[in-house]
Amino acid sequence: VAARLALGLAGLGVRPVLLAALGRDGPGRALARHLTRAGVETAHLYRSGHATGAYVAIEGPGALHAAVADCAALEEAGDGLLAPLLSGAAGHGAGALVLDGNLPGPTLAAALRAGGGAGTLPVWAVGASPAKAARLRPHLGTGRLSLALNRAEAEALVGRALADAAHAARALLALGAARALVTDGPRACADAVPGALQEAQPTPTRAACIAGLTGAGDAFFAAHLAATLSGACPANALTRGLAAAAAHIATDRTA
Repeated sequence: VAARLALGLAGLGVRPVLLAALGRDGPGRALARHLTRAGVETAHLYRSGHATGAYVAIEGPGALHAAVADCAALEEAGDGLLAPLLSGAAGHGAGALVLDGNLPGPTLAAALRAGGGAGTLPVWAVGASPAKAARLRPHLGTGRLSLALNRAEAEALVGRALADAAHAARALLALGAARALVTDGPRACADAVPGALQEAQPTPTRAACIAGLTGAGDAFFAAHLAATLSGACPANALTRGLAAAAAHIATDRTA
């Protein structure tokens, strides 16, 4: 998730600093080179003794049916992953701190403590899967953590079915989220803060034009965050996010 977000932000002219765990193997070296060439700051990557993480998604026409992620390197890294942030070597001048929902609970807590030192620095957590969404709940009490989730992840976090993205966003605010950004596939998405909620409807995409769904949510959030950091209003940020997601799912990434 973090790598996809970093690549999305870099493609939009933002210079992201990526803290991530890569193995000391061929795929890790290749990925680091790819990230660097794309404009991502990779000086603070953590090198793990585990193999570089891998992800397999099983998709059908217009739907994601299952996915498996190998996160052993990330799980093993612990606070070592955050050393540049904890020491102050990374993060100066940042517009936001974004946390990958794959992070273990203790690592999430440490990152939030480190990010909290900036006071007004926005801190986002981005969902990785419904199975891992619940680990975000203990960190909502401060009112400083914003969430970017899909509706299934929001339901897993809240613990009940939610009718749509707007209901999901309001439920996340009720749990203590500072801001809630919720997508719902082809249905309306929502962006909410206490006292205000904005919705937007994705442009329908014909099934024949969908090259793949994996990463669409990350493309959406990267564009939304880039727009927000540039001063865009919530309605404009949603529009840009939806356009990025639509472009992503129509792009052939098999080459």
